[in-house]
Amino acid sequence: MLNCDVRAYGAVGDGVTKDTAAVQAAIDDCSAHGGGRVTLAEGRFLCGRIDLKSGVELHLERDAVLLGSTDVNDFPEVVTDFWKTEYAPRFNKRCFIYAENCEDIAITGRGVIDCQGHAYVEPLTEEEIAAKPTMSYARKPFPLPEGSEPLGEVMMVGIYAHPLDPRATSLAPARVVMLFGCTNLLVEDVTMRNQPAGWSYWISGCTNVHFHRAQILAAVDMPNNDGLHINCCRNVTVSDCNITCGDDCIAVRAYSAPLGKNTVCEKVAVTNCNLTSHTCAVRVGWINDGVMRDCTFSNLNITESRTGLCMYLPSNPAKARMSDQGFEATLIENISFSNITIDRNYQHPIRIQIEEDNLCTAIRNIYFSGIHAFSAGMPRVSGRKDCHVQNVSFNDCHFSHLRYEDIPTKFAARMHQQETPLGLPVFRYVDQLHLNATFFSVQ
Repeated sequence: MLNCDVRAYGAVGDGVTKDTAAVQAAIDDCSAHGGGRVTLAEGRFLCGRIDLKSGVELHLERDAVLLGSTDVNDFPEVVTDFWKTEYAPRFNKRCFIYAENCEDIAITGRGVIDCQGHAYVEPLTEEEIAAKPTMSYARKPFPLPEGSEPLGEVMMVGIYAHPLDPRATSLAPARVVMLFGCTNLLVEDVTMRNQPAGWSYWISGCTNVHFHRAQILAAVDMPNNDGLHINCCRNVTVSDCNITCGDDCIAVRAYSAPLGKNTVCEKVAVTNCNLTSHTCAVRVGWINDGVMRDCTFSNLNITESRTGLCMYLPSNPAKARMSDQGFEATLIENISFSNITIDRNYQHPIRIQIEEDNLCTAIRNIYFSGIHAFSAGMPRVSGRKDCHVQNVSFNDCHFSHLRYEDIPTKFAARMHQQETPLGLPVFRYVDQLHLNATFFSVQ
């Protein structure tokens, strides 16, 4: 197998010199010669955006760090006709590692991707922390885009509405790894840390995707520090991974707008993972996503999270579309959760909820088995009067109330000041609810 060491292409690896051009040259040369491995070894390689190519395995040796630049100019916006960039979430088309329409690509090795995320955030005020008790940082302010017009509490960015607060988005890369329309992907062993208040991986419209023994170690108190977003993909496995982050650890979605055509997300299997999130450890669906089906989640340890397993479909009553709000009616079906421990959970261990104004065909055929939760809240399964949740089964499950003072984190202490533990389990607008050997221990 061809092995291209980035030092042979001029990389220095001292953590100061920018090695973007050298690493990119190694990737381009490797792909041009039929593919192989591009190796980073023994050093800290400071880079801006790099683009993966077909047939290339980006390999980080144990003593190697791929270091993200703190200069936003090193992360140019993606310009392409392959997908509709105007639908990029948070209106942000910047990333650290990018690929589109590639085959047989991989990111492997015992090394580290360090994004130097603290350079892109600043501490919240006490008032802001009181409003968002699980957050301690916000993105740094950025100059308002040219042509932006304040409209009351809403600002227009291009043709899309956006909250007026300039800290709601950033010029920093909103995704660390962004892969579109690729086939045969592997992420194995590598550790990602210090994300710049953005998603770690956005895998969209891809087939045959495998995450194995990977670690995502994001700051839990930074906004939108998501782990793995699996969007409109099929044939995906996630196994033996450790994920800690401030937003969703693993999100399964069918947000098709960037792809330009309705695309199902299906056949996703997640197993043997440890998850911690200040939003949702596992999320399926968002605002007006399309079809998500035939997914399994098993053998998970979820700790110190806000919500364990989530299918919350929120509404957007405003006329303006949110940045990652889809156009389809959501269908979530044939989803299985088994052998999952949820401990020191701040709110709902399980939340299935359909809000008003959300386009939804159905949430149906949802199975929970062997779920054992210790949480400040109880499960909530709540459909809508015109869209019931259908065929939900709980087998051998146990849900126990936990006081905030029994959750040993500063975030639980903050939440205890303004909230009391959530009450009884809620089952509303549910057809065919099955409870077998399932117990609720409420304080």
